[in-house]
Formats: sequence, structure tokens, C-alpha cells
Amino acid sequence: MRRNKRRKQRLKSALVLLIVLFILAGLGGMLFISHKNKVEKQQRKEAALAALESIPEVTATPVATATPVPTATPTPSVTPIPTILPAFEPENYQGIWYSEDGLTTINIYDISLKSVSFTYKRINGRNHSLSAEADVTAEVAGNATQFRFKDSEGNKAKGEFVFDKSGELYVKVKTYKRADGSKTYPKTESIMRREAPVEEDSSQEQTADNNAAEGSSETSEEGTVSYDENTYSEDTYYNGSNDTSSQEDADIYQIPYGEEETYYTE
Repeated sequence: MRRNKRRKQRLKSALVLLIVLFILAGLGGMLFISHKNKVEKQQRKEAALAALESIPEVTATPVATATPVPTATPTPSVTPIPTILPAFEPENYQGIWYSEDGLTTINIYDISLKSVSFTYKRINGRNHSLSAEADVTAEVAGNATQFRFKDSEGNKAKGEFVFDKSGELYVKVKTYKRADGSKTYPKTESIMRREAPVEEDSSQEQTADNNAAEGSSETSEEGTVSYDENTYSEDTYYNGSNDTSSQEDADIYQIPYGEEETYYTE
């Protein structure tokens, strides 16, 4: 028993000694590796410093500074040269215009190269107390304008102005839809003029029309035939349903239009 105990103690002592030796050997190896790395790092540092010291010094070459070049300033022309000539002079068309037959009056109260505003008035050729009026605003393109309107009688019309450079005003207006019961309607195709028509001409025209109306009444065997003065109007020489040119114009303008009195061209 004693021998066995001694053997066990010796084995324990030997085992502890081996463990201590193994730990010491590991620590020694780690210290050796660390010392070796420090030595190599120091050698690399010394080699880098030696390489930097061996590089020769370079003297900087001065850079040439660019001299600013003066910029030419354009001299404005004394008289400006227009690039686009106006199509017409709007101020030449401001005011009142009369048709050649004296039945249409147009008052242009606002006009520019872009738009025109005017009043249109048409009187009945046989009864000057009957009239139809409209207030119109339309766009101007170049030296012309197109428009549509509905007058005070309810007639629907379309038309165009041409502003000539010489100062002449050409007007064409035509009714494409007559209002029920209307005896006066827009109808103008004329080179307008500034002078109002002479009253004698209109009175003579009315007198001749009255004589013609009176001569149309006659007595026959069947009885007396007469024409009502109130129903005898411009219908005698214009009928929208029978006027083929009116139908052609209607097709061109793609009527009917809307109910607005003022029309801006598209």
C-alpha cells in the first residue's frame, strides 16, 4: 500500500512538472516571436528612412500667369433696325366706317396687331327705323381677322375684315341663320369709307322703294291684291333657305356655331 501511494505521488509530481515545463516553453516561444517581429519592424522602418534620405531635392519651376484678354463691347446702333415689319398700322383704322350702300356702320373702338373690338350695325334697306346691332371682339392674324356673332335680333352671322396697308378696310359679313321674325340681318360686302352717306341718296332710295310697293297693289276680277308693308322687308331679296351660296358658306364654316356674341378665332 505504501509503495502504491508513493508511486501515485511521484506520478502527480511528474505530471505537474511536465505541465509547468510546457507552459514555460509556450511563453518562451511567444516572447521569441514577439521579439523577432519588433526587430523586423525596426529594420523596415530604418530602411524606409534611408530610402527617403536618398531622394534628391527638386526645385519647383514657377508657373506662368495668363494675362487677361480684354472683351470687346458691342456698340449699339443709333437707329434700331426692325426685324419684323408690322402688317398694318392699327391707328389708321380706329373710328367709324360706312359701307358703300350706306346700310352698314362699323365703329372700331379698340384695335391692335393682336385683336380688334367693334360694333356692327345694319339698318333695313326699306325701313331705316329697323336695325340689328352687335358688339364683337376677335383676334387679328397678320392683316385680317375672322369672327362670328349673334346680333340684337338673334341672327347668327360670320365675317371677316382685311386691313390693307394702304389704309383701306374690306368687310364681308353674311348671315348663316336668320332669327324668327327678324326683318333686318347682317349682310355686308364692301370696301368701307370714312364719309357718311348723303341723306338724299337714302331718302330717294326709300321713296323709290315705297313707289314700287304702292305699284305692286292692283285690282283684278278676283279681288284686290296688296302686300303688307310690315311683312315686306329684306326677305324679298334674301332668303337663307334658298341662297345656295349661304349653304356653301355654312359648310365651310361648319355651322351652326354657339350662342356667344363675341368670338375669338382659333
